[in-house]
Amino acid sequence: MASIVAFERSEMFEPWIGKSFGVPNVVGGCRLLILGESHYTKDLSKVGCTPAGFTSDVVEGLGIHGRHAFFGKLHEIVTGLRRGDQSPEDKIAFWNSVAFYNYVPVLVDGRDTKEGGAGRRPTDAMFKAGAESFQSIRREINPDAVIVCGLTLWDYLAPTLNQFEGPPRDVIYYDDGDTLYARIQHPSWAGFTTDKWYYRIHRLIEMTAEPRQAGRREVWTKVDG
Repeated sequence: MASIVAFERSEMFEPWIGKSFGVPNVVGGCRLLILGESHYTKDLSKVGCTPAGFTSDVVEGLGIHGRHAFFGKLHEIVTGLRRGDQSPEDKIAFWNSVAFYNYVPVLVDGRDTKEGGAGRRPTDAMFKAGAESFQSIRREINPDAVIVCGLTLWDYLAPTLNQFEGPPRDVIYYDDGDTLYARIQHPSWAGFTTDKWYYRIHRLIEMTAEPRQAGRREVWTKVDG
């Protein structure tokens, strides 16, 4: 269902890239990359590893063939189609229209804290290791826009972007000169509201039609919520 780009890498998951990425599709041909945080495993022997094909297997298994809340919410905030109304055909069309990549370049301990795990949280070193890998991915697939899933992820990513200044969480849209970014709360957060983020992402896609300007940003205000 997807074309897999071959990357020269030491540690890096291959992204999911839908067959209709960047051509007429359900997001109007926008080259949209959804940037998640991390993949998990409960097998301690695999923590820190980067299995080939892992991201595509997750998108196909949970995003297309499953009914996973994280993927359903992403589908909803991009297209406006409610999760309960997403047919198998809708899911195929949507995920074939976008790219998906997780920032942390290795598997994270997915055990609960009561089992001795870290509560499904990447370490600081894992987050920092994602910067170079992400930029390699970004250059390869050349997205028009990136949805950054999670404020913690944005805290790590934003300072690495071209000409970025200021506290990351003050910024809701950012232009690095090549790509537009929008940060959202993580879809797995209990307080995540799809209506709020649909309008943010709809505007992000509209903004891709404007000329790129490195350093351009829009700052959060109380009106934004």
